[in-house]
Amino acid sequence: MRSPPPGRSARSLLRSGSYAILFGLAVVVLLGFGALAIDVAYVRLAQMQTQDIADAASQAALFRLRRTGDLDDARAAAASIVGENRVVGSEPVLEDVVFGTWDHNADPPVFDATEVRPNAVRAVVSRTGDNGVGLFLARLFGFDTAHITREATSSTRSLHVVLVMDITGSWNQSNFRNARNAAVAFLDVLESSYQEYDMIGMTIFSGRYAWEYTPMRYLSDEESDSVARTAWGQLNVASKGGKGRTFPTECAEKANTSPTTIGAPRNNFTVSNPGGCYPAMPREYTDEPGTDHTTGIIQARTMFEEQVDPTAFRAMVVLTDGIPNGPSAVHGVYRTTLGFVESRWREFKGPVPHSTNQIKTQSNTLTQEMYNDLGVNTWVVSFVANDPFMSTMPKGIGYYSNATTSAALIPIFEDIANSLPMAIVQ
Repeated sequence: MRSPPPGRSARSLLRSGSYAILFGLAVVVLLGFGALAIDVAYVRLAQMQTQDIADAASQAALFRLRRTGDLDDARAAAASIVGENRVVGSEPVLEDVVFGTWDHNADPPVFDATEVRPNAVRAVVSRTGDNGVGLFLARLFGFDTAHITREATSSTRSLHVVLVMDITGSWNQSNFRNARNAAVAFLDVLESSYQEYDMIGMTIFSGRYAWEYTPMRYLSDEESDSVARTAWGQLNVASKGGKGRTFPTECAEKANTSPTTIGAPRNNFTVSNPGGCYPAMPREYTDEPGTDHTTGIIQARTMFEEQVDPTAFRAMVVLTDGIPNGPSAVHGVYRTTLGFVESRWREFKGPVPHSTNQIKTQSNTLTQEMYNDLGVNTWVVSFVANDPFMSTMPKGIGYYSNATTSAALIPIFEDIANSLPMAIVQ
């Protein structure tokens, strides 16, 4: 037996050997914690990326399904999204695309697989098998890869939309024609991809009065659609023309003739068409001036309140051709004294004429209350006028747009229609 080196006993050698063993065990434990920290974080990152891709794939498939109604196109859209993305550096696999119906009102919501009028798409994305996520320090313990599968279900939300259109006489005909075309273009966008419970309506307003021009209707109702589309194609300003007036000279926009000459004919609703120069539109008396957005907004609120669907996305789009204009004189004396009652449309009459400042303040208050109480998101589009108060009216995801030319109204309305959210993701 060899003797221990000078100055060291056998006991000290045994002690140092124990330290080596302990150190070795500690290294293994530390590597284990390292594997746990590094690989768990790496796998977590891969899981989040896979989930994001599944979300995007289901959204893309749903968007394509809504636009085209073609299931194969929807699958292709999902596959394209998956192919363009990576999970920690490698391409994931689209395992499945399942179509179905999503019952928003169930608690919890229910997904039923079906290809008959589906309103939802479930995408399943993975990195599994030979395509699993490679690990690092965990390999020391025999774990080479992690297998990840994530799914996402996107479902359409029904849309409830009301357009609130300014028909005051300050429009000229060429500009109002573009406003009318903008509304129809908005309708075209929604009808290109509607779902069963999507609804749209229109209210029109001038000064103290607003009218439910087309009630809320289902886009899927072809007969109702035909009626509404015809009405929208006839949109015009509220005419003050009537008895004894000829078109186009005396019915031209802003036909400012002396009231002493035409006051009575303008106010005579018993002889000629109810709409005066524009029979399909409401008609005003000479003492009904002004532009009061609040009347149209209040009428729109009534329309929203009558449709009960807690899952619907509600949108209100307000179009005006100018800043508010509150009349200073008593409003509608002729209408009251002559006893005219509008019977073609449901009519809202403001309690009292508003001043211009009241219109500005209450427009903002009303849109805020509608957002708080009903979840109505508000967009505001102004033609030419750019009063600062209009930028405070939008609520939710809505925004304000100012059109410097009437031709710009059409793409603005199309952009708003395309921006309406149509899906929720689970």
